[in-house]
Amino acid sequence: MEVARAQSFAQAARQLERHTSAVSRAVAALENRLGVRLLQRTTRRVTLSDAGRDYFKRCEVLLAELEGADAAVRDHAASIRGTLKVSVATGAGQTLLAPLLAEFLRAHPALTLDVQMSNRYVDLLEEGYDLALRVGTLDPDSRLVVRRLAPNRRVLVASGAYLSRCGEPRAPQQLQQHACLTLEVGPRPRHWQLERARARVALDVHGPLRSNNSFALLSACRDGLGVSLLPEFVVSADVRRGALSRVLPGWASAEQGIYAVYPSARFIPAKVRAFVDFVAARMRELQP
Repeated sequence: MEVARAQSFAQAARQLERHTSAVSRAVAALENRLGVRLLQRTTRRVTLSDAGRDYFKRCEVLLAELEGADAAVRDHAASIRGTLKVSVATGAGQTLLAPLLAEFLRAHPALTLDVQMSNRYVDLLEEGYDLALRVGTLDPDSRLVVRRLAPNRRVLVASGAYLSRCGEPRAPQQLQQHACLTLEVGPRPRHWQLERARARVALDVHGPLRSNNSFALLSACRDGLGVSLLPEFVVSADVRRGALSRVLPGWASAEQGIYAVYPSARFIPAKVRAFVDFVAARMRELQP
C-alpha cells in the first residue's frame, strides 16, 4: 500500500522503516501469490497496473474498516474510567473479590473502585450502585440484569478438637444434638436443608452463636465452638490446610450460585462489562 501511495520503493521503505530490498521482496512475493503484476516498474517511477489499481482500491476500503475497528476498541478501553460502585456480601467480598481488585485496577488505571461489603440488601437503582455481587437465591427483578458467575453451596465444618470432644455426627439428624453455629442470612437461618444425591433432609438446629458474618462463625469453628454450615468458598482454605474438617462430607446445601447483578439498560457501561467479565474469568479459573 505504501509503495502504491508513494509510487516509490525507496520512499515507501523510509515510511515503513524498512530496507528498500525488503519492501521490493514483499511486493514480489505478493505478486507471485496472486499471479498478477500489480506494479509497473521503470528506472524513474513506479505505477500501478490495471489489476494493481483495482487491488489498491479494495485494500483501501479494508484498511479503513480495520482502522475503524481499532479506533472503536481504543474508545471502548478509554471509556473504562470514572468510579465503579460495587456492593458485595461480606464473605464473598473478602474471600473472592478482595484478592482480585489490585489486578483489575492495574489493568484500568483511570478507574476508581468503590467496593462496599455488607450483608444488607442493596437497592442498586435507589442507592446509586453500578452492580452487585450476590450469593444464593435471587428474587426476580425485571429492572436488573443477572449473570451467573459460579456455583455455590454451603458445607458443614468443625474443628478436629470439637469432633474429638463431642463426637462426629454420622447422620444429619444427629446435628440436633450438637452445638450448631448459624449464619443468620435468609428467612429461616436455623432451619438447615441438606441434600446428598437424591436424598433430602430438613432440620432445626440450635447452638451458642448466631451471626450474619461468616468469618465470625469461621473463627468460632476454628476455636472448637461447634459445627457450622458455611459457604464452601469461605471454608475451603481451612479445610485444605487441616484447620477444619468436613462434617458429613456427602451432605451439603442445595447448589445455588454467585451472581453479578446490574441495572438493565440497552448499553451496559464499559466499566461494568469489563469488571463482570474479569470477575467471571477469575472465578472460572478457581473452579475444580
